[in-house]
Amino acid sequence: MLKVVGASWLQTRISTYILVAVALLGIGAIILGEFGHVEQDGTYSATVSWNHKGGYRIDFWGQGNDLNAVPLHAARAYYKTGIFEHGWSFIEIETSSKYPDTVQAYAAGLLEGSLTWQLIHHHWYNTVRAECEKKVAECRKLTRYLRDNTAVIRERAELLESTDPFWHMVRLFYTQLDGLEAGWKFAVRRSRVSVSLESEDFLWLALASDVPGFQRAFNISDVPLSSMIYLKSLPRDNSEPLIAVGHNTASSYMQMLRLLKKYTFGYHVLPGIKTAASTPTRSIVMSSYPGALSSQDEFYLLRGENRELVVTGTSLLATNHSNWSFLFPKDHVMSSARLMAANRLATDGQSWFETMSHQNGGASAAQWITLEPRSTTILLVEQLPSLTVAINYTEEFKKNGYLIYSGISNFENVDEIVRPAKKDVNEWRDRLARAQENVTTFEQFRHMMRGCSQEDCTADNLNLKVDPLKELTYRGDLEVEPVPYGIVDTKVLAVNADGFEIFETFSGPATLQSRPPFKWSETFPNISHIGHPDTFDFESVTHRWVWV
Repeated sequence: MLKVVGASWLQTRISTYILVAVALLGIGAIILGEFGHVEQDGTYSATVSWNHKGGYRIDFWGQGNDLNAVPLHAARAYYKTGIFEHGWSFIEIETSSKYPDTVQAYAAGLLEGSLTWQLIHHHWYNTVRAECEKKVAECRKLTRYLRDNTAVIRERAELLESTDPFWHMVRLFYTQLDGLEAGWKFAVRRSRVSVSLESEDFLWLALASDVPGFQRAFNISDVPLSSMIYLKSLPRDNSEPLIAVGHNTASSYMQMLRLLKKYTFGYHVLPGIKTAASTPTRSIVMSSYPGALSSQDEFYLLRGENRELVVTGTSLLATNHSNWSFLFPKDHVMSSARLMAANRLATDGQSWFETMSHQNGGASAAQWITLEPRSTTILLVEQLPSLTVAINYTEEFKKNGYLIYSGISNFENVDEIVRPAKKDVNEWRDRLARAQENVTTFEQFRHMMRGCSQEDCTADNLNLKVDPLKELTYRGDLEVEPVPYGIVDTKVLAVNADGFEIFETFSGPATLQSRPPFKWSETFPNISHIGHPDTFDFESVTHRWVWV
């Protein structure tokens, strides 16, 4: 204890307490200076500054900030996790067009990697690590393939980006990935935890749209990531119809660490901010996963100046893979990078299709729907490696009032290649077509997407023995022999001639029709699910984005 000369022991003790208190106040001031406010609102914000001499600097502002007052600099972001409240986390990132595009991309990656570092590690642990512990040699081959492909595409992008907008966007994709890895490692060091990931792990997570197909091609796993896309015209008095868009995703339950993202980037179509025009798409909202730089669910809301575009996708159902799975590293750009390039360069569905056709290859087969809300133009796109086809379905939609897509090809040349088993799926589509006939409001539509039609959503009919919409809410955990696979989310969107009107998301397996909530501890306690809530029993959530 500090002894004050000439003072009593009581005075000395009091003086010591005062000194300790002053020291603690000083430490508190330092903490406040680094982390900002102390209000525990669960929303963490950060900014990135950059200059030629000093490079990049991340400033963490902690919680409790007025997000509109968070300075932009090269980039700013906020992150909020609601996994245990409603099944979703959220991140919004904005970059400044005053900075070079590569600086914006790297800064955006720094922010996402550093703010979501723990979520990224949990997701990797539950998915990549879990798969590759069982298939070490196969994962090593896939990792080598991804690394070789990346090296070739990076070199080509740097060579061609000065004159080709597509290659400029591809280079920015990988620059953002570099920033993501650097931000994650910075946050881990700052948090003083003993976890690590390799560069190939970040590549695996970032290429989320490609990995399921490659896992099948390299004999790692054959768990499909598929969706059901449903468009419905809803009449309104004295106004144009409201168009409802529904998208259900089926995947492994280990994938239920979900992250809803909004990227608002000030990119230009070519390098050189003084001479190049801005990209047509300013902001991208997507349902996604930790560490992924595309959706993987394949659900995107794109917004530019006086235009919007909805892009939704699902895997094509296929029984034959050998004729269309081409694995040549030098011959294609990964679909994750092509997707984000197409999203940013699209002025409409047709231009999106044209960009997606570039450098096409890999191991995936996909079906896409693009919707232009202001003109109600609908395009159906189907893609195999080295083959992309499209048809305008606007008139068919106006005639029938709805469209349903679930991975069954509508093109004869595609159908002959993938050779899907159609019988059961077509029967389901017929039942769904009959069930949707009485859906006339958005509320009825959102109930139906969670597996409950207008009639059986009433309190008296929630114990039906026969569920006509069971495929909309398929739950492998309720099978006689449970499997950890099924519908893991639902997105519902309403659009009108002015653009996006309502956007809601549901997380986890559906609980309508008297289904019990999914519970890890009761069904699959020994399957890795770090970071997940034990019970998924959530209502829908509508997130309010902050920055325009």
